[in-house]
Amino acid sequence: MLYLFYGKDSFRLKKRVEEVVEGWKEKYGDDGVTYLDGKNLDIPTLRSEILSLSIFSPKRLIIINSISGNAKAKEYILDNEEIFVNSENLILFLEEDLKSGKSDSFSAFIKKRGHVESFVFLEGDDLRNWVMQEVSRYGVSIKGGGIGELEKSFKGDLFELENEIRKLANYVLAEERKEITLADIDKLIERKEDANVFAITDAIGARNRRLSFILIDSHIKGGGVILVLFATIATHIKNLMIVKESPAASPGELSMNPYVKMKCSGQAKNFTIEELKKLFNLLIDLDKKMKVGQIGQQEAIETFILAL
Repeated sequence: MLYLFYGKDSFRLKKRVEEVVEGWKEKYGDDGVTYLDGKNLDIPTLRSEILSLSIFSPKRLIIINSISGNAKAKEYILDNEEIFVNSENLILFLEEDLKSGKSDSFSAFIKKRGHVESFVFLEGDDLRNWVMQEVSRYGVSIKGGGIGELEKSFKGDLFELENEIRKLANYVLAEERKEITLADIDKLIERKEDANVFAITDAIGARNRRLSFILIDSHIKGGGVILVLFATIATHIKNLMIVKESPAASPGELSMNPYVKMKCSGQAKNFTIEELKKLFNLLIDLDKKMKVGQIGQQEAIETFILAL
């Protein structure tokens, strides 16, 4: 069985893969799933994985990521079409982008002989429906105006939308309410157009303490919510850690927005992985102290900047 999932919407693609993997494990067990790096996959390994059987599972799920740039592997698959088509294993190819046209016989073969699902960026009614479904998962609702505001602010970036919806839902539930309002969104969401917040994370990524203090002071005086800023900084440090540990991985492999990956790749060079872990642990410690009143919010964020 051949499956192909492709598209630039890495958020929904990743979720769909997780669904397939979980369903497979429930049916055949944890030992029946294999992941292969298609970019560096050699023919002996590919042949061995496709033809071999697991003693623990009657069938296997073989996930091959980014094979489209591997000419030798694609040629082997095309030369042995029937082996792949008739395999009792489920072979799932993952691609961020897929060439089209007569020149790409590999894509044509998969589309003709296998099951294909595409994941393009959501927009319009599809995006609004996704927001409503995501909100409803938390047992709350959101008015049309709120959906439009989120759509305008994040322009289909589902990674950020998921985080913001979770934060909004937790906030209204903590206030014993059931509806997200425009006032909640104005107070809590981290808009992409809020250049000051991202200027702060850029200054932190550059290890520029002086500029960080200046920008944070301006942000607070402008009505910025310190707890929201604190959470944004923690997310940024976490992203730097992820990129530092896997610099060659694609945005899709890291479940990260491509723009964020690009920014973090440059900034991660300013830290060692040990320094980033130390900073992240400091953020966790400061967050705990804020929650029990051992340290004030502004003092906590200033303590972190001094540690850069």
